[in-house]
Amino acid sequence: MNEHEPYVGPRPFRTDEADRFFGRDGKAHEVVDHWLAERLVVLHGPASVGKTSLLNAGVLPLLDGLDEVDPLPVGRIVHSAAEPLAVRSADHTFPLLSTWAAGGPPPAPGTRIVDFLRGRPRRVNRFGEPYTVLAAIDQFEEVFDAPPTRRAAVEPLIDQLAEALEALPSVHLLLVIRDDHVGTLTSYQNRFHPRLPVWIPLAPLTPAEAEQAVTGPVAGTGRRYADGVARRLVDDLRTSVIADRVGNTVAVLEEHVEPFYLQIACTSLWRLADGEVISAEHLRRMGDVDQVVMAYYDDVMAQVAAERNVSEARLREWLERAFITPYGTRASAYQGALTTADMPNDVVEALIERHILTPEYRARLTWYQLGQDRLVGVVRQANARWRQRRGIPAQPPPEPRAPADFRAAAEAALGEGDLVAATRYAEVAAERYAAAGDERHHAHALALKGDISRLGGDIPAAQHSFRAALATLTQLEDAYGSARLMAALAGLHMDEGRHEEAVELYRQAIRSWPDDPGILADLGRALWQSGSPADARAVLNRALDIRRDYLPALACRGQVEAELGDHARALDDLDRALALAIAAPAALSPGDEADVRSARALALAGLGRAAEADAELATAAAREPGRALTHLRSARIAADAGDAGRARREARAALAARPPLPAAFAAQAERLLESLPPADDRPRV
Repeated sequence: MNEHEPYVGPRPFRTDEADRFFGRDGKAHEVVDHWLAERLVVLHGPASVGKTSLLNAGVLPLLDGLDEVDPLPVGRIVHSAAEPLAVRSADHTFPLLSTWAAGGPPPAPGTRIVDFLRGRPRRVNRFGEPYTVLAAIDQFEEVFDAPPTRRAAVEPLIDQLAEALEALPSVHLLLVIRDDHVGTLTSYQNRFHPRLPVWIPLAPLTPAEAEQAVTGPVAGTGRRYADGVARRLVDDLRTSVIADRVGNTVAVLEEHVEPFYLQIACTSLWRLADGEVISAEHLRRMGDVDQVVMAYYDDVMAQVAAERNVSEARLREWLERAFITPYGTRASAYQGALTTADMPNDVVEALIERHILTPEYRARLTWYQLGQDRLVGVVRQANARWRQRRGIPAQPPPEPRAPADFRAAAEAALGEGDLVAATRYAEVAAERYAAAGDERHHAHALALKGDISRLGGDIPAAQHSFRAALATLTQLEDAYGSARLMAALAGLHMDEGRHEEAVELYRQAIRSWPDDPGILADLGRALWQSGSPADARAVLNRALDIRRDYLPALACRGQVEAELGDHARALDDLDRALALAIAAPAALSPGDEADVRSARALALAGLGRAAEADAELATAAAREPGRALTHLRSARIAADAGDAGRARREARAALAARPPLPAAFAAQAERLLESLPPADDRPRV
């Protein structure tokens, strides 16, 4: 979103947009109060009424600062592929646990919900009592919308949720579901928990709430609505015109306003306005809101096609096929090293910036889907109208068992945690692309196979696949694809602790594609961990010049600055990184967040704010106990404070921790130990 644009358009609000979220204060407090007090709460409402927005921008921000609560990242149940696999059974728990795992390692296939929750770091108060674990599952209706082959997995999933609630009294579960599936959920409610759930309905906005949602976000922007214009917009949005067969019409004023249409209308008005006042003339020029939604989508398709040099017909066809299931529901597509559902990743990023697609993070992987359920109908209708106007027939589906079908099957299996099947399908896709003489897609299929191997921990197999794909793309003179694959190979070296080799590969990637902030950020991290913090900062500066709020680069630069002693700048970067992580909680794994917070403690200590530093170290230790960098930074802080005993214990803990410190950091710990005065182990009288 443009930072000066106060409306979010056709996607849910994020957590960092709470300051733009108006009209739902009372309902947000109601949900929080019940979630804290009850074991099972169900938030329900019609499609696109704002349930996800309420959770993200209304409920979750209220949890910040509450004592003794341990909220999980918001969970999702079903991985919905555009072309679901026809398998006899499915495991809905893997996608759920992958979202709850945030940016951490994926759960092993077959992990039970109760075992996953028991395996998390246990947070307790000073009396040893566990924190309340707040678990939410958004769009729970997806489990009931699943294809027929997946429906047998519903009862085992519900039984596992019930088992977790029974075995772990500290767990409180919030389910978010569409109204049209409330009846189905009700039939299972006695299996969940002996106590009946608390049901919280969410209706569309009242006129008063809608007016707050219109006017609240523009405060402080330098713009305002002319007197009466916001109310007139709200009235227009809740007016329906009914016509009979002989031509009589009547306008009916509804009691509520749909949030989806309100956001689209406000976004359109904001862009139409050419001064400080949004006037009745702007409202007149905007026109009918249904047409505004279609026009918004059409404009995005034309802009992205022109900017990214892709055929608009192909773009529309891809969006409809990749992100809408045969059942008329939203599908998810996996972001690979090179493409997303066979479309270059830079095209996907442009659609995210324009709010058509939204990302979701599951166990170190990124998936994309349409921003709202209502966009399913918009995409289909707008595409049909666009083709009709140009006399373009709808493209027939490809012949079954084509190479692309096996690639899609590999991604679908990957989403469900079946890495064996995913590997098999990727291999078949690669073989069939090669047989057809399609070298580029053959390389893409090999890259997908490499991603699957890396996720499964088979580093040699991942290296083999990436190198084979890189050789092909180099021959094809594909600079972008080659750079991405060199970066993927460098990432494997980082996983193995071979930081100097990773640095060289990242540098080759940058020579091939100089302005990729992701590769630059990875190079900065590799330089830092290989013992070259000044060089790392220079590279990270370059990444942030390209993308100011790129979270991985900010988090890394802040840590580098803290270790170089530039404490004030470190705090600026680290605070910005943590604020951005609120918007995408899974973008920082628990370990990464622990590292950011321990670096923040180092900077605070350097500024003489010892109590705050100790509190931040405690938070870092809670996010991932036993983290090597947390121990190392704690040792540095203790040494600077003259506490040699604590510094010695923490440095030794840092060297013993697993995963281990990078070699350059381990050398720091060794030097710190050597610099400390000898321990006085003599018995005291």
